[in-house]
Amino acid sequence: MLGLKVHIAGSAAVDCDRAAHALVATLTDGIISAGGGLVLGVGGEPYGEAKVPCIFDWTCLERIAAQPDPAPNWFSLRPERFIAVSTQSGLDSIPDNRRELWRRLQHRSDVGLKIAPPGWRMAGIIRERQVQHGDILVVLGGGAGVEHLAQSYAADGKPVIPIAADIGAHRQDGSGGSRFLHGKALSDPDSFFRISSGTGSSAGRLSSLRLNSFSDTSAIAKDMVRLLTDLQPPKAFYVRLLDGSDPEFGDVEDFFRSVVDPVVQEKGFASDEIGARTPTTAFMNLDIFRSIYHAGAVIVDLTGLRQNCFMELGYALARRRRVIICAKSGTRLPFDSDKLPTHFWNDASFEHDLRIARFGKWFDQYLEMPSLE
Repeated sequence: MLGLKVHIAGSAAVDCDRAAHALVATLTDGIISAGGGLVLGVGGEPYGEAKVPCIFDWTCLERIAAQPDPAPNWFSLRPERFIAVSTQSGLDSIPDNRRELWRRLQHRSDVGLKIAPPGWRMAGIIRERQVQHGDILVVLGGGAGVEHLAQSYAADGKPVIPIAADIGAHRQDGSGGSRFLHGKALSDPDSFFRISSGTGSSAGRLSSLRLNSFSDTSAIAKDMVRLLTDLQPPKAFYVRLLDGSDPEFGDVEDFFRSVVDPVVQEKGFASDEIGARTPTTAFMNLDIFRSIYHAGAVIVDLTGLRQNCFMELGYALARRRRVIICAKSGTRLPFDSDKLPTHFWNDASFEHDLRIARFGKWFDQYLEMPSLE
């Protein structure tokens, strides 16, 4: 989970008890301790009949504020570990009793705030921005909103972990929120998430994630953090020169095997390369674009100036994927591609550890590069 951002989403009906908030608080601490970040919303905080909040964002924000600044166990060149997404009207609705907490969070070095354009109030726009920044969705309660979030995360190829909880939804809509999603996931867990081999049964691991008033919330949070840690890492798809007859092929192959592979693994990704795995479709082009569509990151090497690589780069940028661009030193990039941040690497005659260090630093600096909007 190191380097990944978890989006905790959901709500409860007006009779929400404190068990849900206890679970969220412990889970937040566990995610941070495991090296994860968080994606949240910022705005009002409606209370229920039991004088307990019906949403969980501020419970998470309290735990973030309790961390040292910056929170430990994170990549120093990626400052925005905790992402808050809101609108101007959402910020205006922050309750008075939360304003000092929000002021402290705004002054932290590891908190980033993303504001939708002025006049945009649609909740769907907020959710779209949250999906863009989140890597994993955890759902607790909620209604139509979290069901839409789950669809969006799944469509983006990102894991969705629903907790079975009969706590209703603040807006009393939807088909049952996390309880409904949990039932669907038990019958078809691979459509929600995949765990690494040797870590047990997906359905078995999911079945323990059940919350009621008598639950041991600490135990559920520990089970959840272990599950998040055991998820298959997101894929880093490689766009690169593959023609073995090209004179640059040897250097490109050495760069990817000696430098890119170890850096990608260190940063929490699994490599994904056409020709290195069983294809998912008989048509290679479809396989490539599907892989880019769902990739957690796309490493684009432009050595050799192949037109297909430029096309795939454009698609990755349009899809708002995390994109790292590189090329062998001396490559003259055409058109406006030379204006994009590009890591120019040296051949194998240079010191191995220095090559890895340079690319690792570049990876952290530009992995979260703003999308072209």
